[in-house]
Amino acid sequence: MGRRIKYHTEEQREAARRDQSAARRLRPGAKEARRQENRKAYAKRKVIVVPEPSEVIQTLSSMEIGEDSLFEHLYLHHSIIAGPLKLSGTTLTDADFENMLGHPPYPSHIVDLPSFESDWPKISAVFHGYATRNFILEQGKWIDEAVDRDRATLSSELTKSYEILMEEWERFGVDVREHGHSGQLPTEYIAFQNRLWTSRCLMWLADDLKHLAEGTETFFEASRARLSHFKVTDKTKLS
Repeated sequence: MGRRIKYHTEEQREAARRDQSAARRLRPGAKEARRQENRKAYAKRKVIVVPEPSEVIQTLSSMEIGEDSLFEHLYLHHSIIAGPLKLSGTTLTDADFENMLGHPPYPSHIVDLPSFESDWPKISAVFHGYATRNFILEQGKWIDEAVDRDRATLSSELTKSYEILMEEWERFGVDVREHGHSGQLPTEYIAFQNRLWTSRCLMWLADDLKHLAEGTETFFEASRARLSHFKVTDKTKLS
């Protein structure tokens, strides 16, 4: 056994401790190891704030295509498979629905369509299906990429996403009011559909943060279960 070093004064003991600490910091990988330990400690201490969506958001989130919709089959089909929607005056493709996502102005060949109002139930159903399909693809990719992130990082990303979506939700409300007052019915309808979808996404993000507060394992299980529900439910109803 090695002999224990004796220190004659407290100053010598403290100096030796500082030297040992400095030597540990200089070891290869020591800096990154400390950072990792600090991140883990922070993640455990970080308090996750779970937002409470307003009653308006909760109500709007439930106003999507219902079980008794005459065009639910269109939603289900386009939530799984990309393809055109043929109408009497035009044919809408995925590119058209992509251009309908977001804020006005929307494509003129859609908002100027003479049969827009009568065709809107079909357009709305397919638009909803397109948004759902995109959500499933993007969420699946995000979950695969996020699986190794710590709790604090996930919380920051989800909270930021919620804040951005809330700003979008408010802007869609302005779009609906402005175009409703000006009598631009097609633009008002499309903006309102976007607000409905944004309401759903806000509800999902609030649930994500609630599950993350319970633990990363709970969060990923719940997120994957949501995607599985979409895939299984849609395919079952479509068959």
